[in-house]
Amino acid sequence: MDYEELLDYLGLEDPSEFEYFENFAELIEGHETISTGALYRLLKGIPEGVMAEVMEGYFNEAQEACPDTEADLYTLLEMIKKVLIGLSESIEDDRDWAYLADEILRFKEWYINESQVVIKSPKKGEERQVTVMEALAISRLEKLEGEEYDYDFSLAKEYPLDEHIMVYSVKEMEEEDSEEDEGYQEDIEE
Repeated sequence: MDYEELLDYLGLEDPSEFEYFENFAELIEGHETISTGALYRLLKGIPEGVMAEVMEGYFNEAQEACPDTEADLYTLLEMIKKVLIGLSESIEDDRDWAYLADEILRFKEWYINESQVVIKSPKKGEERQVTVMEALAISRLEKLEGEEYDYDFSLAKEYPLDEHIMVYSVKEMEEEDSEEDEGYQEDIEE
């Protein structure tokens, strides 16, 4: 879908209206194909800081839905969240906007199409394959309705992060070093 179609799909007249958790959920969970160029234009028009805020809310909600036995998936979602938020907070030029758009679309593709999770209903004896998005929705229902499932996320955990974590980690370490230096400087001045 192109830029105008994307705005229409999200129910927005202008990117500055993109400000809610639901906007990001629609962007990520819809099965329509979004062009990188359309997402790039949308991202550039969103007020500063808003994208990081809505992504944080979205990922926190996804992490809350993780089955209690799935610490690895929880950790993977935390790393993806940090990378995407880190990228959104360190935009310096158009190339960074395009890179963020690519990374959001890569996450979307993995989350709603590529990831494979095996869920089993011990009560019914049924087993089926779903995506991470579907498995987390089932897990939310499980917590509300009480019907238990067994989850196997092992195939879904293949999400390449190495270079992205390094970029974010270096930025995070620099910020932590800067904060430590400020604290040290304050101690010296006292």
